[in-house]
Amino acid sequence: MEVILNPAIILFLTGIAIGQIFKDTLPQFLSKYLGYYLLVSLGLKGGISLRENGFTSEVTNVLSLGVFFALIIPLIAYFYLKNILEIDDAAALSGTYGSVSAITFVTALTYLTSSSQEFDNYMSAVLVVMEFPAIFMALYLVTKNKNKKQNNFETIKKAFLEVPNILLITSLFVGIIFQNQLIGNIDFFIVTIFDYVLYLFLFVMGTRVARRLSEIRKKGLNLILFALVTPLIGSILALFASNLFTLTVGNATLLMVLTASASYIAVPAVVKDAIPNANPAIYLGLSLGVTFPFNIIIGIPLYNELAKYFIG
Repeated sequence: MEVILNPAIILFLTGIAIGQIFKDTLPQFLSKYLGYYLLVSLGLKGGISLRENGFTSEVTNVLSLGVFFALIIPLIAYFYLKNILEIDDAAALSGTYGSVSAITFVTALTYLTSSSQEFDNYMSAVLVVMEFPAIFMALYLVTKNKNKKQNNFETIKKAFLEVPNILLITSLFVGIIFQNQLIGNIDFFIVTIFDYVLYLFLFVMGTRVARRLSEIRKKGLNLILFALVTPLIGSILALFASNLFTLTVGNATLLMVLTASASYIAVPAVVKDAIPNANPAIYLGLSLGVTFPFNIIIGIPLYNELAKYFIG
């Protein structure tokens, strides 16, 4: 009942319902710029926390785990996907699921906060470090399996210069460098209105998911099962690592959410040019139409309960 009454969940489901009734009622730029705000706020919070906590062994361990999972999950996914998809589609989809969804992450933050559970803001930095390894793994898999001998410097540079990545990294460094009194002046921007913007964003994303439901029905059972099972595998791996490195329940939940999520902003933006033969209806349709709503509605509370049971 607590999950159903969560405002974020209610507005997301409402958005899906509205999107099914009214087609193309909300402009695309709305979700884009709301997402930019959330990324900047998230980066600032992560940077401030890193400055306050320092690069302790715990922080370094969690950041290292993030990079590790961003590399290993695409490999695991690719070994399965190469048997049912073309190389380009398998690599693009693997990279998408090795990367992360910032909005799923901030929804998890709201969920933990609403249930009075503690977590560390430096977990936002893990979100940042997981973006690039997954993108590079997608490019590596395509190059390796097609025996191409080409310089991917331009593609790598494009990955770093994508707007979502720049916003995350820049705001993270701003949070690390700026003094407390300067950051305090924008407290209203990154704290007070954060939840309200998130709720609006989730409503808009709900309408977008609704418009992709018809695409998902065409994907086939194997791919839909992949989009549902992969988050569970990632979260279980993260739970095992969290227990091994003695993370708190809140931090473990967030690491599980990160490994369970799939990108629908940064990675697709790079893949559409770097792997042009990959079908966006597959890698974007599955991440946004299946995995995103699964994590928002079922995954986040499930991962939290597993963390409580095995760690708490």
